[in-house]
Amino acid sequence: MLRSAILGAAAMALTAPAFAANFVFETAKPVAEKHVIAESVVWTCEGTTCVGDLDRKKASVRICKKIAKEVGVVTALRNENSELTADEIEACKASAKS
Repeated sequence: MLRSAILGAAAMALTAPAFAANFVFETAKPVAEKHVIAESVVWTCEGTTCVGDLDRKKASVRICKKIAKEVGVVTALRNENSELTADEIEACKASAKS
């Protein structure tokens, strides 16, 4: 029985998203909603900071633009491995929700 439980847990671990990473984005103004859906992710927000698990390896302007369309001006986007540069954030701002 213990062997079955171990094998079941191992199988579940293998089916988890391979690249899911904890991403953080920050906004110029506080986000009105506690939960925001952007880039097919439910982000948990508090004030100007939102956190979510995104199935990507690194931050990109494309991701930033999709988030900005939902929440407004994004001032930072990062995960454990990457962060958008100031120039990339400026490129993202053009897509911000008014």
